[in-house]
Amino acid sequence: MNIEVSTYYELFHLLQTQPMLSFLKNVQQINVNRLRKNKKIKIAFQVTSLSSWCTDFVPRLLSAIEKFDVTIVITWQQNTVYEQEILPAIQYFKNSGLKYCIADGSVHPGDFDIVFYLSPYLDLFANWNDKDIPLTTLLCYLPYGYCVENLQPVVFNLFLHNVAWKNYVPNKTYLEMGTKWCSLGNYNMVSVGVPKLDALYTTPDLGKNAVWKMQQPKAKKIIYAPHHSINNHQCMSTFAKNWQWMLNYAKNHEDTTSWIFKPHPLLIKSSVECGIFKNEQEYREYCKAWDSLPNGKYIEGSYLEYFLSSDCMIFDSMSFMAEYLFVNKPSLFLTREKLNLSELGEKIFSAHYSVPGNDYKGIQHFIEYDVIHDKKRTLRNLIFTKYLDYYRDNGNISAGEKIVMDLLETFNVKI
Repeated sequence: MNIEVSTYYELFHLLQTQPMLSFLKNVQQINVNRLRKNKKIKIAFQVTSLSSWCTDFVPRLLSAIEKFDVTIVITWQQNTVYEQEILPAIQYFKNSGLKYCIADGSVHPGDFDIVFYLSPYLDLFANWNDKDIPLTTLLCYLPYGYCVENLQPVVFNLFLHNVAWKNYVPNKTYLEMGTKWCSLGNYNMVSVGVPKLDALYTTPDLGKNAVWKMQQPKAKKIIYAPHHSINNHQCMSTFAKNWQWMLNYAKNHEDTTSWIFKPHPLLIKSSVECGIFKNEQEYREYCKAWDSLPNGKYIEGSYLEYFLSSDCMIFDSMSFMAEYLFVNKPSLFLTREKLNLSELGEKIFSAHYSVPGNDYKGIQHFIEYDVIHDKKRTLRNLIFTKYLDYYRDNGNISAGEKIVMDLLETFNVKI
């Protein structure tokens, strides 16, 4: 039977009904062979927000190699707040010196030989259509976060996972989860680490750039990072239960605590939709209330410098459950009625202190006792070393370096 296929979208739907994996591998190898002969390979890095950006290291390193022509493509999801996420990204890349463009409909994935996606939710992008990506473009996936929640059947079977040429995953546990949950297994997965976390290994003085407001030098530096999933299929967020209490506690402890309020970018929409705030302006007033405190600050975008300079973190974002372990500091995970974890989540959850999101006495106990005595320090370090320390597993090679090395080897590029 002859079947004509010209896009990954068409191929993806065939993969659901027919054993087309060998065809996909063949298409990808044909592209690799062709690009090896090309004088230039055009590479795009898709980014939707600075908080999910993979860091400049990989595109800078590739840009310095004559074989590669690298462009950052600033995209946005249909529910994105343009002024809050896209404008800061445009300004950042304008100042970075990296070549960039905006996905306003004038540029498409098929304009590039290789596209790196930082988000797997391709169907949500505006002006960057997943339905017309030609088979002549190789797709790579760099996860912007960890799959810690029990969503593996979905997360590992999205469109991108099933058609990607390279799926650069954070650790070996992902290879195990891919084997178990992805319909095509882990055939395209390469364990490299997380490029956006490389700075925690390679730039230990990064925390010196963080600006905190505090009344006393010994004030505890606390990050409060609520997730947006108040009332959707994930339902991780506890923000509805503690948003006012947290602000009040910060106000009442100006001399002993200093705060960073780091909400998920989509919290502005979900908190209004759930009725916590009447409108987006009221949400922004809440953020300003944090920013106006003598011991508080509201931030967007990059956060690693605050990780390094903080004393502790209070959060309900699953990805931070893995990421904050990289700095080996006490953290409090706020739980809801039901906690469903992936295999990775089950391995690392015990490294954190945890209380229900409305257990105000428990939160206060964490701040005033656990942060000081920190009885989980040794356990935290053991769990991090065993499951998350990709730099050590790579032989003291960063994730960014490993990705670049993989591309150089694939395309026979000598430098």
